[in-house]
Amino acid sequence: MTYQQEKFDKLIHKVIEHTPVEGINRTAIEPLGTFRSNSPIERTPEIETPAIVIMLQGKKVCHISDQQHVYEGAKVLVGLYPIPVDTEILNASDENPFLAVGIELELSRMAELLLRIDHFDETAPQPASIDPGAKFSLELTDQLIDPFLRLFETLAQPRDAAILGDAIIDEIYYRLLSGERGGELRALLQQKGKIKRIAKAIDYIHDNMDEAVSVEKLASVVHMSRTAFYTNFKEVMQLSPLQYAKSVKLLEAQKLIHAGSRVTETSLSVGYNNLAQFSREYKRFFGHAPSQAAVSQAL
Repeated sequence: MTYQQEKFDKLIHKVIEHTPVEGINRTAIEPLGTFRSNSPIERTPEIETPAIVIMLQGKKVCHISDQQHVYEGAKVLVGLYPIPVDTEILNASDENPFLAVGIELELSRMAELLLRIDHFDETAPQPASIDPGAKFSLELTDQLIDPFLRLFETLAQPRDAAILGDAIIDEIYYRLLSGERGGELRALLQQKGKIKRIAKAIDYIHDNMDEAVSVEKLASVVHMSRTAFYTNFKEVMQLSPLQYAKSVKLLEAQKLIHAGSRVTETSLSVGYNNLAQFSREYKRFFGHAPSQAAVSQAL
C-alpha cells in the first residue's frame, strides 16, 4: 500500500458527501466530478472522456476492441483521449456502492506544465515502456489523494474553489508527470507531431459526424501515409481508425434516437447513406435495431 488508509477513508467520505444521486455528479470546480452506482451495471458501450479517475470502491471492467481491462478499488485510471469502450460495473450495492472521483484531463495543459518542469530537469526519467496508449492505470498514492482532498475542501467556499481550484489541478498533473508512469507520459507529450496528428484525426471524426469516413481520408487530413497513420492510430487508441469512427457514430446515433430523432434522419446525421447498413451495424453494436430503440424511447 502506497497511501495512508486514513486519507483514503477521508476521500471516500468526501466523495459520498458530494455524490447525492447515482451516476455522474458535477461540482462547482468544472473539471471535478464524482460517480456512484448502488448496483452492478451490465456491459454498456460508451465514450469515455479524457480524465484522471480514482476508483475508490467496487470493480470496473473495460472492454476495448478485443482487450479486457479489470480494475478494482484504490486504482488510478488515466484516459488521454475520448475512447469508445464497453464498461461493466461489478461488486456494487446499497451498503457498498461503486465510487469514483475524477477530473477531466486537458493534454495541452499538461504539456504546458511539462515545459516548465523541463526547465529544472537536466535528465528526464526514462519510460518503462514505449507508449502508454490512450488509457492506462497506476497505483494510488498519498501524493494524489492529498490534492483531491484539497479540491473538495475548497468547495466549502466558492471563492476558494474559483481561485485555488486550477492551481490544485495543476498539482495533480505535476504529480502524474513526476510519478510512477511519469516517464511514459513525458515521452508521449514530447511526441508533439504524432500526438497532434492523432488528436486532429479524432477531432475531424467528431466534427464531421455526417460524413462517411475512410482511412485514406483521415490520413490525408493529418498529412500522413495511410500505413503510418493506421499504425500510429491503433497503437495509441487500441482501436483501428474505422473501429473508432464506427463506435463514435453509433453512440451518437443512440443519443439522437433517444432525443427523438427519426431513424432515417439519424442515419444521415452520422454519415450512413444506406439505411439498411446503418440498421445492421446498430443492431450488431447494441443488440437491438434502431427502430426498437425509438419505440422504447417513445413509450
